Amino acid sequence: MTDVDIRIILKNTLLKNYYECSNSRVVEELELPIAKARIDMAVINGYMHGFEIKSASDTLKRIPSQVEAYTKVFDYLSIVTEEKYRNKLLMMTPKWVGIIICNKDGETTLIRKALINKKKQSFFLAKLLWKDELQLLLANSGVKFNKSDRNWLLCEALAERFTVKEISELVREQLRLRANWKSC
Repeated sequence: MTDVDIRIILKNTLLKNYYECSNSRVVEELELPIAKARIDMAVINGYMHGFEIKSASDTLKRIPSQVEAYTKVFDYLSIVTEEKYRNKLLMMTPKWVGIIICNKDGETTLIRKALINKKKQSFFLAKLLWKDELQLLLANSGVKFNKSDRNWLLCEALAERFTVKEISELVREQLRLRANWKSC
């Protein structure tokens, strides 16, 4: 199977209800502010759940750096793959990372359930926001800043003002409601 085949299976099975839910947003190719990382699919609602697709024709070389990047922002992470990579992924990923197997019949099998990630980082969560979104959140919370401040300074200010839990909620809500952003 190809990445596209697995993506279609994912859309038609595990993610189907999220597409139909007004409180959820599914985003494909969500760019992350960490080492130019990008997750194949992300569900944003009361949590952020990333889905990384690895077809049998992919390699697993980037998995360690991808998981490291995804750990900074996602509440949950699942790797969706084929049987070929089942055992390797079980061994090379942390126990909180879910593993889902797809087959050519369009079926999915949960191998390891994704657990809550306890290592998210406020600064990197804040970096998911656009400059105007950062400024609005800071202004609404009474934090002083200069409009000419670079994004990383705004992210630091937000990270100092809120807990990881609070920033997670603010970022999820902003991403979920973003109007002029690609949605799937």
